[in-house]
Amino acid sequence: MAGLKQRVSDLVYKVGDKVGDSFLSPPHSSFGQYVNRGPDDRRVVALTFDDGPSYGSTDRLLDALAEVDAVASFFCVGENVRANPELLRRAYDEGHLIGNHSIDHSRGAGLSLRDTQHIERGEDEIADVLGVRPTMYRPPWGWLTPWEARRLHSRGYTIVGWDVYTHDWQLPAPSTASIVDEVLEQTGPGSIICLHDAYPLKPAYEKTVTADVVRDVVPRLRDDGYEFVTVADLLGLPATRPLDDLAA
Repeated sequence: MAGLKQRVSDLVYKVGDKVGDSFLSPPHSSFGQYVNRGPDDRRVVALTFDDGPSYGSTDRLLDALAEVDAVASFFCVGENVRANPELLRRAYDEGHLIGNHSIDHSRGAGLSLRDTQHIERGEDEIADVLGVRPTMYRPPWGWLTPWEARRLHSRGYTIVGWDVYTHDWQLPAPSTASIVDEVLEQTGPGSIICLHDAYPLKPAYEKTVTADVVRDVVPRLRDDGYEFVTVADLLGLPATRPLDDLAA
């Protein structure tokens, strides 16, 4: 009986994931509330990374970005920020954008009709470290309901999706070459490229594939005429707001 219950539970989650991804995630759904790309009149793109910061992964990625002289945007989980404030500070000081990716990467919180704590607590963790508040938000798993979108817009957030999605989060880790191919095949002028620097709720997480992808893909795209900017610069929007600019 226990085995049957587990199989039923696994099936429910699998079906739920497919339905959620189909109706709530970018780039073709989420009820038009996402910004999935920038203007396509220039060969400018934004690298984005979700789920950190974590030692063993985010620090390696920051090293790689410095080596190729590229800026990026990090959508950070509040619990990871609390564990690793110095990593967040390093990313910010090195010119990268810091966005909010909720306090604990819960899909359920975003589906709730009333919960706002997942947004506000994630924002507060970032603000406590940086002394400014983020203006960019990416929902965990990309799942966005109309009521979650209203909550975020009322707090001054731009909701950032993507038009280039990769599977660098999978376990076991895909090959560097396969992720590079995903990026190169999908990227065009104005693209927002979604990668994953770490793993939510893990302060330390050994991961090398995403840093290796950056070392490979950035020179290739640059040779093809692309420039790398933060999401805020891509969209022509402010990256932060003052600490005393509290949520509505």
